[in-house]
Amino acid sequence: MFFQARLHGLPCRVRVPVLIGLWAWATVGYAQPDGPRLAHAGVPAAPVYSKDGAVVVYSPASKAGYRMPVLSFVNQKRDELQRALRLKLGSQACLLEVAIGGQSNGDQRVLATRLRDAGGGIRERIELPDPEGADLACFRRAICVALLRAWMVDAGGTEATMRDLPTWLIDGMLRYMDRAKRQADVDRTLLLWSRACLPPAAELFAFEGLATSREPAVAAVLASWFLEKRQNALVIESLLRSAATGTSWKPEMAGMLIAGTNDLHALDAYVDKRLLAEGRVVAKPGLTTDGIVRRYRANLLLYPASFGKTLGQKRAWCSFQEAVTRSGDPNVRLSAAAQLGRVKVAAVGRDGMLLAVSEAYAAFLEALVRGAQEGELSRLLMEAEGMRRVLEQKAMRGEILQRTMEGV
Repeated sequence: MFFQARLHGLPCRVRVPVLIGLWAWATVGYAQPDGPRLAHAGVPAAPVYSKDGAVVVYSPASKAGYRMPVLSFVNQKRDELQRALRLKLGSQACLLEVAIGGQSNGDQRVLATRLRDAGGGIRERIELPDPEGADLACFRRAICVALLRAWMVDAGGTEATMRDLPTWLIDGMLRYMDRAKRQADVDRTLLLWSRACLPPAAELFAFEGLATSREPAVAAVLASWFLEKRQNALVIESLLRSAATGTSWKPEMAGMLIAGTNDLHALDAYVDKRLLAEGRVVAKPGLTTDGIVRRYRANLLLYPASFGKTLGQKRAWCSFQEAVTRSGDPNVRLSAAAQLGRVKVAAVGRDGMLLAVSEAYAAFLEALVRGAQEGELSRLLMEAEGMRRVLEQKAMRGEILQRTMEGV
């Protein structure tokens, strides 16, 4: 079956998927339990349940073969989300039901709503008009939203009290869970930050903001700060419990949860500090991307104490080439000694080519510190610069350099 094949990792081509918003009742309203939106598809097959009874899959007899693949997909995504959030998700008190339709026309829609029973019970419902055509990315998101809503119901949330979470936070968490995108997302976010393209924290963490809506990478990096806290289960639980019991989202809430402050100016400082640290994080050992190479160049400057204090000088740094001609200046040599460690650390955890470049620059700086002659310094610097240019050319061509674990 095509759905079964796609569950094993084949790509899903997204055209024009339709997915109800974060909290479906705000868009669709409540569906009555006796009025599903799927077209009548003949005699129903027996439903199948997850082991804990928190998920049930319905289908017509003509599509009975899709029940177990769909249930397996839901369970797999639930397990992934539970590991990321460190929360138990799924409850018989608020059942997640997936209804498979009888269509075979390539319908990609994933429809989400909430059902209210006559006795007041609530169920989350996801409908797949055509299980073959269903957009798996949208299905994955709908599963996440339904499970979080069910958790909120367990936490005491009601129709009257529950509030929305920012869409960027949900989408960011889902994107962050895809490890293959993490380094690229960090590179993109740091590039925007270095070019002053990110807004202040008040807008960055707003319920709706241009940076997070237009840049999925930014949303993923911000969401990761909620997930990577040492006690992230408590962070996520506090966030969901607040939304369940009537607290509307505000940027100050993000500040308290990730930075321990409701002062937005202090949150701005935290964002800068955290983004600076992101540039040193090794998301995948042995990986070197164009963004990593670009940030590495920032370490190839010296900041002697004498610079910026001489009449006519307008900068407090000097290039390595300038350092060669000023190698007799004690301040230049002291600055080289201080920069040596940074040059080495900046390549830790990256591929062998960047490590070799780092070692070449370290050899130059060590020679500068010990007072080597200009000829030797020029030779060592030329070697390092040549290696760096080759590395940058590879990176600019879009090559992703990676050291295999066997080479570590």
